[in-house]
Amino acid sequence: DCHFICDFHAHLADSEIIGLLGGYWDRDNRVLYIQAPFPCRATERDDDGATDVEMDPASELHIREIIQQHGMQVVGWYHSHPKFQPDPSVTDIFNQRSYQTLFRDELCGLDPFVGLIIGTYDTAMPTAKSIFRYFHVRSIVSADKRTNPLFMPMQLKAGVRTFRRGLSDKERKWRRD
Repeated sequence: DCHFICDFHAHLADSEIIGLLGGYWDRDNRVLYIQAPFPCRATERDDDGATDVEMDPASELHIREIIQQHGMQVVGWYHSHPKFQPDPSVTDIFNQRSYQTLFRDELCGLDPFVGLIIGTYDTAMPTAKSIFRYFHVRSIVSADKRTNPLFMPMQLKAGVRTFRRGLSDKERKWRRD
């Protein structure tokens, strides 16, 4: 389960963690499927890493290969905000926009790539349950088109489906009977 693994990864540290999301893009139906998270190493830091994280480039390339070996595509990235709200920071917005540009589907003109922020240990949250915030970045161009575009994070609603694996339909029917 994607949420479980992301949440588990985020709870392994009180600093920010990071990873990639594997799945596939269904261009015909314009649906992005996230099938599995793949934890990545973060770059070495001089501080405690509580407020930002960057993916180690060598780890990213290695994980991209693993995702492809599993018959999936890279469709997103995730990281945690362990001690504050899971709202995209300026750095998160910049990183998301860069990924969207890198993974743009030129055939349909869309950017099928999502960001996920997991909020874990923020004491201001109403419950101890983690918050999962999916987002995408939209470019907003000024009316006079003289200034650079403004990149706005847009929250996405994610439909979560869980599939029970390992049993065929025949085996499930036999167990029910």
